[in-house]
Amino acid sequence: MTRKPQSREFADIVSPPLTDLSLLPTPVAKIRDKILAACETGDVEALRIPIDWNETRPLFAKSGTFKAGADPIEILKALSFDGKGRETIELLRAIFAQPFVTIARGPTTLYEWPAFARRPDPPTNEAEALARWRCVRFADLTRSNVEGRPHATRVGIASDGVWHYFWSEN
Repeated sequence: MTRKPQSREFADIVSPPLTDLSLLPTPVAKIRDKILAACETGDVEALRIPIDWNETRPLFAKSGTFKAGADPIEILKALSFDGKGRETIELLRAIFAQPFVTIARGPTTLYEWPAFARRPDPPTNEAEALARWRCVRFADLTRSNVEGRPHATRVGIASDGVWHYFWSEN
């Protein structure tokens, strides 16, 4: 008698938006701080340090968008409308200034910025709306999701401090 393997898929459990950075596990706080410190230099090349902290590189675009083994800094420059990575730096700053959510999927917990990418509650005021627009890549202004909102660029970091993605893909 042959048994079918049981599905090990887990549904995502997304927290309400959080602003208290003291809730971040130490590894998450460290990589976030390292990314922001790199942004403070104003040079996208400085992001190489937090990128290389990972055993595997974070995802910046869908598979097949760039040649395998492409330099991650060159990818970030190519994704930046100015071709130099300045948009990338500003996006990261804007994203990390937003509330975050935790996403529990089975035994894994992910910390994702900005919260509104997963919890699309309407902004409470004009300043919040403008801050959200700062999290959208110039190239994504004409794309929208099923709700008609532009794709926000998101950052996902696992509870162990591994930076998983920085992209606007769904």
